[in-house]
Amino acid sequence: MNYKKLFSSHQNKPSKSSTHHQLQTQPITYSIAHAIAGRIRLRVPRLAKDKEYTNKLKVAIESQIKNAKVRINTSASSIVINYPSGLMPDEQMRSQLVHLIQTAPNIVLPTKVSNKTIVTTIFDACANLIESLRNPNKARNAIQHRELRKDRWERLLSTGERIIQGLKSAVVFILPGKQWRSQSVLNSA
Repeated sequence: MNYKKLFSSHQNKPSKSSTHHQLQTQPITYSIAHAIAGRIRLRVPRLAKDKEYTNKLKVAIESQIKNAKVRINTSASSIVINYPSGLMPDEQMRSQLVHLIQTAPNIVLPTKVSNKTIVTTIFDACANLIESLRNPNKARNAIQHRELRKDRWERLLSTGERIIQGLKSAVVFILPGKQWRSQSVLNSA
């Protein structure tokens, strides 16, 4: 399509945002460069220009096609997918790949979560559980003894809470900040 001719008059020139929207709704161009059973190489010009699309396409293919190995060369605008040849007929695999190429822009990638975030959440949940056990125990003691008195359960729960907070601090300090993505969100795409 010749965009210079299409947008030659200044009055009909669409705004930058509407041009972006128009380009997104058009089908993504691709061509099959090479295909044999268990391996296909596609040329997708958008791979060279759109890093977000590249990431989304790779994640989509790896999450939707079992045991697929994806290699992308952005400078050559190509993607190589190795997959188990007995998984499905080659024509059906090509059809699924074409579908993923076209729908990849619509995928919402899950946020990256670090190990520290997960561990912190687990320890905080344990501390909240102990605190929720402490409150009824405090209320029972106040009703029975008409004063706030520390019985053995209260001492045990408060000690447990301090231990959990200490473990949380130690583990979060030691853990690397490695990030990973949840696969459950990708399977719903």
